[in-house]
Amino acid sequence: MQMLDGLVADLLERYRGDEQHPGDGGPGLIRRLDSLSLRTRPAAAGGHAPPGSRPPTSMEAVSWSQRIKTASVVLDAELRGSQHTQPWARALKAIPPGAEMAGREPEVRRIVSRWHGTVLTVLGLRGPSVHFRHALCLACERRTVYGRADDDRPRAWCINDACEDGDTGEPARYEGRRLYLLTANRTA
Repeated sequence: MQMLDGLVADLLERYRGDEQHPGDGGPGLIRRLDSLSLRTRPAAAGGHAPPGSRPPTSMEAVSWSQRIKTASVVLDAELRGSQHTQPWARALKAIPPGAEMAGREPEVRRIVSRWHGTVLTVLGLRGPSVHFRHALCLACERRTVYGRADDDRPRAWCINDACEDGDTGEPARYEGRRLYLLTANRTA
């Protein structure tokens, strides 16, 4: 999992990704949402991408951009304990140190990671996650498990914020053998 600083840098500056999922080093993900020319992605062999892989309409991308910008301003002010807000880019940059100072780094990393994943999905850089509606989370026993079947690493996770898996205090994550146990835990 990428650190909070890396997630913010991907959103704001350059999309570098992490060891398991390297980025392309291009413009930041939010800038790509805001610019129509950066949202189109040519096919690997050249030419245009097939219709199913194209990004969504421009209004949807701009809407997600605005939501993330607004949420980052609010989160930054909350972390600083201030009623005064900053411009969205400064607020987004201030989130990692603010989370550390407030002692809320794991919670804030989950929030920013959700933004990061949403942008990757909206831009078509990664497929959407799927709701495992028949699987119960092994930790909280709720039907709040989503997953993604990437070629290199299939995985699933619980989206219930009240879910606590073991000593980490974070919602459950499933990979490898544990993912198999989750999918075998089906109910009718």
